[in-house]
This record gives sequence, structure tokens and C-alpha cells, in this order.
Amino acid sequence: MRPPSTCVQPFTLSGYHGEPTRGTLTIQGFNRQQRMRRALRELGKWWGVALLSVLIPVAHFVLVPSFLLYGAWQFWQRLGTAELATEARGTCPDCGTEQTFELAPRWRTPQPVTCKQCHRGLRLTVPS
Repeated sequence: MRPPSTCVQPFTLSGYHGEPTRGTLTIQGFNRQQRMRRALRELGKWWGVALLSVLIPVAHFVLVPSFLLYGAWQFWQRLGTAELATEARGTCPDCGTEQTFELAPRWRTPQPVTCKQCHRGLRLTVPS
């Protein structure tokens, strides 16, 4: 299997004060086969957990159906994810701290992020 295609893209980070700053964003792209493999792996993992939870008395009435449904939901999430943002590094325009920002699991732009130092909400945008 080929590794996922990875690209580094510049972004602009804007906050409440100061000039917007720039940073870099690492994005992994997945082709159809890679998405299917990721989706099936996730489905198998959660259905395996559901199978193991059959052994837990009384709780299995809730756990087994929950894990089966969650596995199906994760399958469709992974199948629909063509791009995955893995890392965003930049400088907070408000406090000037360089850091790695935590991104939402589903990549979209503009992406709201939070500075780890000053805890302000920032807006990450990718130029078109």
C-alpha cells in the first residue's frame, strides 16, 4: 500500500488584536482504496470491542448495540474523509507564542482554533 499523499500548505491565523500571522498546515490525502481500508479497519475495531463486551453481564445489553452503531458511524466517517489535516504550526497573533494548534477531526476552512498560551479563539484560513 502506498503511503497517503502529504502536502504542506500555508495558512493565515487571525485573532482579536494585531496583524494576522502565517503558519504551515500538513494535510494527508487519501485515495478511494486507502479510505476503504481505513474505514474497514475502524469498523473491525469497534465490532471487535462489541464482541468482547458480550462477556460483560448486564452491561452488554447497552454496550453491544452501542459499539455496533458507533463502528458503523466511524466506518462512514472514515470513508468520507478524503483529506485529513494532521498538524498546524504557527504563531498566535495576540500573544506571539509559536505553537502547534489542535484541529477538529474533520478538516474545513476556516477552522476555529484556540491558543494554548492566551486561550483566545483564533481563525485559521487557507488562502485560495
